[in-house]
Amino acid sequence: MDSAAVILNPTAGPPRRRLDASSAGALLRREGFAVEVCLTSRRGEATELAARAAERHPIVAAAGGDGTCREVAIGLLQTGAALAVLPTGSGNDFARGLGIRDARAGAAAAGRRATRQLDVGYLAGRPFLNSAGLFLSGDVSRCAGRIPRQAGPLRYVLGALAAMLAQRPVRARWELDGEAEARPGPWTLAELGNGPFCGGGFRLTPYADPADGRLDFCLVGPLSPGETFGLFRAARRGTHLRHRQVSCPRAAGARLRLEEPAWIHLDGEPELLAAGDHAVRLLAGRLRVLAGETSAALSAAQARGGAA
Repeated sequence: MDSAAVILNPTAGPPRRRLDASSAGALLRREGFAVEVCLTSRRGEATELAARAAERHPIVAAAGGDGTCREVAIGLLQTGAALAVLPTGSGNDFARGLGIRDARAGAAAAGRRATRQLDVGYLAGRPFLNSAGLFLSGDVSRCAGRIPRQAGPLRYVLGALAAMLAQRPVRARWELDGEAEARPGPWTLAELGNGPFCGGGFRLTPYADPADGRLDFCLVGPLSPGETFGLFRAARRGTHLRHRQVSCPRAAGARLRLEEPAWIHLDGEPELLAAGDHAVRLLAGRLRVLAGETSAALSAAQARGGAA
């Protein structure tokens, strides 16, 4: 019998979506796995638990939100274990991009034993799976983090409204791989998409594919408050790319010069990034992941190809 470990964040997401240890284990046992369940109790612990679990199991499942998936994936990067996803978080953008709508679907994907090799992004040396955001995007995550988890995906909508009230452009310069000229600021928002969703279903990088060796950069210049509100509405559908202040180049890496500290997020987890020079890079095919039968990221890539 195949075996799997579940790294379970018992406080991720709204209470109605959470799993306990018994329920999480049962989902994978139905798929034919012998299961070990490990619970997290602090930030960063999922990485340690995942690295140890990978010594005993070929599959390690992350039961939680995007932050839990990121921590578990970091623990698996130097191992041969594959990542399964049992989404129970507020946003679940990484799972959504893989075509996994809920924990039951994630267990079914693990049961099929079919893996994809996904890219892993790095911003200033910090890894991310699905997306990293700066400026207003980072501030949205900071504000959303203050809202109770019971609000579910609404946390990001409320966080966006709160962040927009205090928005101001940030001076920064981008140098993207393959481009001869730099892109100077100021910038209202930047999103580095390895997958097509962020912020609980926003589509700032709607054509991003986590297995193509490149990131989609959504770079947004100065906007008025009214334009920012309109951009966020359009970004729910992915139609914001038509705006005159929005560009979405694609590159495997970049260099960023920040003139002042700025809030960022890494898979929805906010951090303050210091002023100075920072690198963006992508490690292609670094992570084995058990995806759904119909991956939203694959569909997005096919749509991009059809539109080209």
